[in-house]
Amino acid sequence: MSSSSAFGRLRGSVDPAEAIVVVVRFGVLGLCALLSLLGEGEVPRASLLVLAGLALLMSIPFPVSWVSRSRPLVEAAVAAAVIGATNPLPDPLLPYLVVPPLAAGLLWGALASSSATLVSLMVLVAMRARTGDLTSRNDVTLIAEWIGLGLATGLVGSWARSVATRESQNNSTYVAAHRLLTRLRDVARVLPTGLDEVTLAQQVLIAMREDLGFDRGALYGRAEGGVLMPLAYAGTDHVEWVPSPDEGIWGKVWSSGQVVQQTGTFTDPGHGHSAVLALRLGDRRVGLIGVERDGGPWSARHLARAQSLADDAALRIDTGQLFSEVRALATVEERRRLAREIHDGVAQEVAALGFVVDDLRARTQDPETREELGDLRGELTRIVSELRLSIFDLRSDVQPAAGLGAALTSYVRSVGTGSGLTVHLVLDEIAVGFGEHGFVLDDAVGYQQHHGFDIVFVQGGFGHGGRTVDVGRGMSTAGLLRPAHLATDRCLPLGMQQG
Repeated sequence: MSSSSAFGRLRGSVDPAEAIVVVVRFGVLGLCALLSLLGEGEVPRASLLVLAGLALLMSIPFPVSWVSRSRPLVEAAVAAAVIGATNPLPDPLLPYLVVPPLAAGLLWGALASSSATLVSLMVLVAMRARTGDLTSRNDVTLIAEWIGLGLATGLVGSWARSVATRESQNNSTYVAAHRLLTRLRDVARVLPTGLDEVTLAQQVLIAMREDLGFDRGALYGRAEGGVLMPLAYAGTDHVEWVPSPDEGIWGKVWSSGQVVQQTGTFTDPGHGHSAVLALRLGDRRVGLIGVERDGGPWSARHLARAQSLADDAALRIDTGQLFSEVRALATVEERRRLAREIHDGVAQEVAALGFVVDDLRARTQDPETREELGDLRGELTRIVSELRLSIFDLRSDVQPAAGLGAALTSYVRSVGTGSGLTVHLVLDEIAVGFGEHGFVLDDAVGYQQHHGFDIVFVQGGFGHGGRTVDVGRGMSTAGLLRPAHLATDRCLPLGMQQG
């Protein structure tokens, strides 16, 4: 068992390019020996033995260093010297001139291959000039042929090396990603609070509230685009603060990284006190914490202790945000996969079933059956329309940092294109979270799916009230609620009002 495992480790440690070079080297050497035996002329055995010793020496593995990089050049020089010094020029040994450029190309690239070819040419010409046989036209032709063939073979080897390097880099990227995700999974399992950014933010606010004794607090993390997104609240379910990293007390804390306290709350400057703390991760800011209370100011000692708590939590919050971003990317990819499966699977089958119903309806002679088939065809058309809207919904990629207007405009454009729904948006926009996007987008689809509206107006100033109004066909059945009432429960979390 130990010997087999050792052999497996040795086999795994061998570079494939090195193995190819060794096989080619001894294969060409065997060819040279065979040509020497079959040839008419006599080839000195000493030259063949020197080439065999050279091939054996060059096949010994060396660690990567200047010695290993220079080996193809040494092999080219020695082989050319042995062949060039033999008089007359030994034709059976000339194929070995291909080996050094090929080895250089496979191991080190095109530049090394060209260098090995140049070394072979210079040494071979010098040795033939020394023997005085350089003027032979036959020798010049043979030298040119084998040197050119060696250069071509070396360039092919360097191209194969570049292809193998790109594939290896791609594979290594996936290997690193697999290793990282496996480690992330193991770490997430042993962490006491996991990697959920909202849970981490809530725990930070709870711990800070016990020390500072504030009435209301909120923790904001910075998303892509520089928008501060609320992660958690304490003492309230929602606050109407509008933090900006570029202005006001929020901007001052973001730029300086120091805690700032002011008289008055964030919504009432004449009452209470408020403070803003930075989540500092080294020299970088990953978020802000805003607190306020109706009582007196905090002492410098309490604020310093709270800032220390915020600094300790910054790494956890930033890690949670990174994990949330990775999870969001995976969610988007999964939604797109589901959309493709629905489009290529169920939607196509239902559409094909509709064609079958059309054929049956065209062939039947019974008016009652034709009418029932027409109703069935209409129901299938409705199902296909809803599937198409569901596909649009799955393919929509709304970023949490995107504004509500941008998200709604992009989403409703895709829905309206496939359904004929016209939506007018009038928004007094502030930053809202991804959950609020989901409320409005789901309602926009629900309007069209269940009631066939032609036009929907969405007017809202979130935090200031808003309304949703239908001016399409509506619902004609007496006793049912107006269409806008359907979204009442969904709009209340946004601060919207029924129209």
